[in-house]
Amino acid sequence: MRPKILVVEDNKAELDTLTEVLASSGYDVLPVLSAEKALALSKKESFDLMITDLVLPGINGIELMEKIKRAHPQIETILITGHATVETAIDAMKKGAYDYLVKPIKIKRLRVLIEKAFEVKQARTRVAELEGMLFKKAGFMGIIGESEPMQKMFERIRMVAPTDSTVLILGESGSGKELVANALHKLSPRKEKPLIKVNCAALPESLLESELFGYEKGAFTGADRRKPGKFELADGGTIFLDEISEISPAVQAKLLRVLEDKTIEPLGSTTSKRVDVRIIAATNRNLTKLVRDGRFREDLYYRLRVITLSVPPLREHPEDIPLLVSHFLKLFSKRFGKDIKGVSSEVMKKLQNLPWHGNVRELKNTVQEMVVFTSKDYITELPSISNESNTTEPDIIPLSELERQTIEKALIRFKGNKKKVAEALGISLRTLYRKIEEYKIRPNEEL
Repeated sequence: MRPKILVVEDNKAELDTLTEVLASSGYDVLPVLSAEKALALSKKESFDLMITDLVLPGINGIELMEKIKRAHPQIETILITGHATVETAIDAMKKGAYDYLVKPIKIKRLRVLIEKAFEVKQARTRVAELEGMLFKKAGFMGIIGESEPMQKMFERIRMVAPTDSTVLILGESGSGKELVANALHKLSPRKEKPLIKVNCAALPESLLESELFGYEKGAFTGADRRKPGKFELADGGTIFLDEISEISPAVQAKLLRVLEDKTIEPLGSTTSKRVDVRIIAATNRNLTKLVRDGRFREDLYYRLRVITLSVPPLREHPEDIPLLVSHFLKLFSKRFGKDIKGVSSEVMKKLQNLPWHGNVRELKNTVQEMVVFTSKDYITELPSISNESNTTEPDIIPLSELERQTIEKALIRFKGNKKKVAEALGISLRTLYRKIEEYKIRPNEEL
């Protein structure tokens, strides 16, 4: 197929000339006299290159280019101006123009620019295809990893997703449990319906119950209207209950009823409402131990763990770290306007030897810090927080002891400010208070 070029020029004679020249060069030309017509055409036709006058009635050529690129980012643009200035050229190039021409147009120069623009476009298309092939190989539904533990998890997700079975996702904090829930929903027959997410640890008991099950008008002071709960909003779709271990006994009892007979009873209501919802729950805690300790209902536990999916911690698949680092480098380079091409082999080796107690989330934060503080094309140093980590084989310390030590250190660092501690640790204030009580941590002034 012949390459298509959209030409935007409000001078009819000049538009006709450009159209004739480009058509004789073997291009398929789409000529229009205004930016408005160009925008309308871009919604119906596809094209490879846009040549536009800078000065147009209504919006100018740069504004037109920006609008077109939002919908078609792969399209290259050549601007034509009779009022060329360095400032205009720089502004156009910064905003995505391939190049510009000054009137009167030199046909030979125009043809050279078009050829080079197509070469750039083809190169970018090829890079995008290669990156897509790499991601297809390394990733699954937004989850990156080609190691054996990750491939086994992907296969289980593929098998479980099409069913309506309740799923319990187990994994350490920061390992990617929410991404697994996303994949289960997107691969299910319910994918066109809502996926409603609830962080059970982020809300106090009184609010959590009304958030999950809703309430009727007048159910309590301030309830001046009916509010549907998350289960009702997820009807026909999926609800993801993160940190399920943190719900109170009262909410556990209500959740058990939903799992048993698929009905909810909003606060203040005397009737039940049937809902068709698939439940996916997740926790980073040992629910079996909580059941033994009498802190989680045994009947609810067995209702939730119809199918269990375990997300491996990052330390169990360090071979995926280069893929993750590459992904996060691209993500943050784009966000911060940098062009970081990679990390040195020494840095990568250190990254693969770190324990990553915070899993993928900690690695992501570390890469973000590296991108922020580097001014080079390649990263050759780790941030101080990572350099201080022990990269030698550590003694085996119970996770509960590590958690207790981390909370104590955070309390000291933030001088007992529990709200700041909870934010820094990525847990709810209620969870922090519970852990302080569980580990019998002394007040900050005694630490």
